Amino acid sequence: MTKKGISRRDFMRQTAGAAGATLAVRTVLLEPNLLEAASAVPPGDTIRFGIIGIGMQGNGLLKTAITLPGVECVAACDLYDGRHELAKEIAGASISTTRRYKELLDNKEIDCIINATPDHWHKQIVVDCCNAGKDVYCEKPMTHAVAEGFEMIAAEKKNNRIVQIGSQRVNSVVYQKAKELVSRGVIGDVHLVESVMGRNEPNGAWVYPPPLDLSPQNLDWDTWLGTAPKVPFNPQQFAGWRGWQAYGSGVAGDLFVHLLTGIHFIGGINRPPDRAMSTGGLFRWKDGRDEPDVLAALYEYPQFPVMMRMTLNTETPEVTRFLGTRGIVEINDGELTLSTQRGIDTNPGWYYRSFPKKMREDYEKTWHAKNDPILAQEVTETTKFRAPEGYSETREHLRVFFNAVRTRKPVVEDATFGNHTAIACHMANFSYFRKSAATWDAASKSIKG
Repeated sequence: MTKKGISRRDFMRQTAGAAGATLAVRTVLLEPNLLEAASAVPPGDTIRFGIIGIGMQGNGLLKTAITLPGVECVAACDLYDGRHELAKEIAGASISTTRRYKELLDNKEIDCIINATPDHWHKQIVVDCCNAGKDVYCEKPMTHAVAEGFEMIAAEKKNNRIVQIGSQRVNSVVYQKAKELVSRGVIGDVHLVESVMGRNEPNGAWVYPPPLDLSPQNLDWDTWLGTAPKVPFNPQQFAGWRGWQAYGSGVAGDLFVHLLTGIHFIGGINRPPDRAMSTGGLFRWKDGRDEPDVLAALYEYPQFPVMMRMTLNTETPEVTRFLGTRGIVEINDGELTLSTQRGIDTNPGWYYRSFPKKMREDYEKTWHAKNDPILAQEVTETTKFRAPEGYSETREHLRVFFNAVRTRKPVVEDATFGNHTAIACHMANFSYFRKSAATWDAASKSIKG
């Protein structure tokens, strides 16, 4: 700034607030309105489930599911024998264990299945569960390839089954509050959504230690490969399968999917994006994987564009922002912040400084006479919303699933919802690997380049 001049920033600072607008800040503890009290459930209403896959995600789901009232684990399946022992340690020695998941589907005591297998096994297990009359909770992303989703939806509908996909955001009180605020128009019209997160550690990049005793003798490697290309036994691929296209969906399928699920839910979206453009690269984790460790994507939806950025090379908070004409709804590592904005001029601006003196004075006087009364009534505020201590969206998501099995009440994240989110992930990968925009063709149910 020169001695005679004034910067735009300083001018705005000097003139802002002249009309006496107020700022309020408060914190609200959200009521977990979906959370049931842990009361006894009549024995006839007990839901008995089997679980397929007791790996990193599966063992956590098993630990959480058995804490729910009226829910009991009957059997567990895994292709690695060491996880049979783990399942019994978690759920009790009385449960049965097997390598063959169809034994669970034939078991008349089992009402439903938790499917926590690698992505390339999701479709077959979900279809088989539905055809066997079993409801199924399937880990995200729902599919490994676009065509699989429509086969899964058909099996769900044909057999009148409950299918719920395991991105927990739709049953989180924080995301439900965000949806309420956006749908009520509290932040005006939303014209942009942005979502970012980053990790910076080997564990965050799926560099997992294989079980110390893993071998072809205690792991059915050929069955684990399934429809994937037949390759020699590889402990690292078994443990870190998310980094290989043959088994997983990379950053998009493992991380985008959570954030996109939340964005679809809050924004009232139940369809794929029209177009996706992505870029990135495999810069750091060169351990044989063929999925990128950095991925950024721009999605086009009829409602608004969505900008996403994920990296496995730098730690950053997980943040999703809905940017509206009257403010911002931001979810930052599970805490929701509502920041309202006026969306109008709060001072005469800076351009009128280029007017001659008399015109400038007249304009400023007229502007204040017209706008000061409006600004005096305008209040901006920042409100933070938090879930109560100990609240678990995973527990809540599982509870909703088991309750749907019991009551036949539809779930939000059914196969159709889960498929649309998975398609968005596949579109990001399609664009990255083919270095071109990915367009969704609803008529052919496929991605076009």
